[in-house]
Amino acid sequence: MAEAIFDTEYKKLNKAQKEAVDTIEGPVMVIAGPGTGKTQVIALRIGNILSKTDTPADGVLCLTFTNSGVSAMKKRLSVYGIDPSRVVVSTFHAFGTRLIEEFYQNLDLSLPPVTLDEADAVGIVDDILSRLSKIKKWCDQTLS
Repeated sequence: MAEAIFDTEYKKLNKAQKEAVDTIEGPVMVIAGPGTGKTQVIALRIGNILSKTDTPADGVLCLTFTNSGVSAMKKRLSVYGIDPSRVVVSTFHAFGTRLIEEFYQNLDLSLPPVTLDEADAVGIVDDILSRLSKIKKWCDQTLS
């Protein structure tokens, strides 16, 4: 990351934000409302870690809740001169799914799990509701 860009953006941060950026060892969780600079702080922290340590870009994991958060982070990293394709930026769900797909055998699964499409999911719910209806009907008849 270019030092000039880092310095300019770093000077705009408040004390708590600077503390998060300066903490280059261990995890940091940034919790704040919309528009408060979370993406900027995390992107600057990633840049700080990459410039001050021997951590490779693919050794950084950045998780967010939304796809728009992933896009915003990748865009911000790019602005700071960091190749966003080399940093692992993902949603929690996508990252968890990728882990399970890659290591399914370690979980004693014989086949990798498959994400259901909407039609399959609706079919399963319909089947469950049908079975519950039959169980309820049986219970009503038996207990009457």
